[in-house]
Amino acid sequence: MSEEELIASLHKGETAALEELIRRYIRYVSSIVGRIVRGSAEDCEELTYDVFTAAWENRSILQEGKLKSWLGTVARNKAFNLLKTRHESLPLEEDIIVLDRTEESENVDTALLIEKALSQLETKQRELFVRHYYYGQTLCEAAKEMELNLSTAKTWLCRGREKLKDILEKEGYTV
Repeated sequence: MSEEELIASLHKGETAALEELIRRYIRYVSSIVGRIVRGSAEDCEELTYDVFTAAWENRSILQEGKLKSWLGTVARNKAFNLLKTRHESLPLEEDIIVLDRTEESENVDTALLIEKALSQLETKQRELFVRHYYYGQTLCEAAKEMELNLSTAKTWLCRGREKLKDILEKEGYTV
């Protein structure tokens, strides 16, 4: 079943399409949730199925070519909301880079663009970024594991965000 057929079946309310959606994307969604929550298996499983429940409830707005990113966004939001309700620290406690394409072409793979931009950072700065923003380590955890002073880590993240912002803006993104 193609993504177009899957979306059409979801729009019609066919439960077999929901089953296919879950089968196709459960690993993707659960990996996002697990990376952020880092808690019990039950929490991760519940949040993962909450994402698919949200997809079913919002099936009329799902679009071809945007399904995976929609699921990923909902997974991140639900995981962060759980951490907020528990008053746990969020992995992205400073600001987050939000990309919005300013040009017509959406053919640029955002993940590759970010990877390219990250590759232009110094090795240690890139490691700090990946630990903090991708693996969800708190800044304190990442600094400790990298044997950095916390103020140095904060400075590196700030400078790194500015450098990434400049790189991405040169590629036609607003940040």
